Amino acid sequence: MLMPQQISPLLAFVFKVFLLLPLCYWGWYALAELATAVVVYWAEPLLQCLYPGLINTIEQTGYRVEVVANVTVAVQNVPSGMVAELPIPVNPLIYSYGLPLALALILASPLDFTRTTRNIIISTLVFLLIQIWGVCFESLKVLFLQTPVELLGNISIASWQPDMIALGYQLGTLILPAVTPIILWVLFNQKFIAQLTSVIVRRPE
Repeated sequence: MLMPQQISPLLAFVFKVFLLLPLCYWGWYALAELATAVVVYWAEPLLQCLYPGLINTIEQTGYRVEVVANVTVAVQNVPSGMVAELPIPVNPLIYSYGLPLALALILASPLDFTRTTRNIIISTLVFLLIQIWGVCFESLKVLFLQTPVELLGNISIASWQPDMIALGYQLGTLILPAVTPIILWVLFNQKFIAQLTSVIVRRPE
């Protein structure tokens, strides 16, 4: 009598990941406003410390934020009782789109409850840092690469800083959110990856 073939551990793992992804994306979006509040809490004093007098505040609306910068314009162009400000809209979710995949990979891996919980917490904290990175560099990109110099008053930056701002923005937008889930999963699951590899390379007798 023929016995049904055992499902490959790799196929079973991939199947679990695809089943968990919709749930993880839902949770990521449902908690986006809370995560954004944490990002604003840390990004605002960081930007104000880096460029005092330039960054006024960061205002949150739902999961979106506006970084409000003080700019310099001619007095006659500013209505009485008002100040010149430049709002910079930023969507922090752009910098954490890899978190649902990271969570799905963690939940699909054969780890105990304690290690799974630890890995979820670490991954969430890492992506919060990436969001803070992204909000800061996107704000700096708009201010120093897209805003006319005359609006920035006496604020000036070194000749090498625009390139660093552009690099930081590209890292936060294109690279970090995409590769971080895989890096974290590899770091968390080296034994499991070794088991999967042994199954793949094993040859039937």
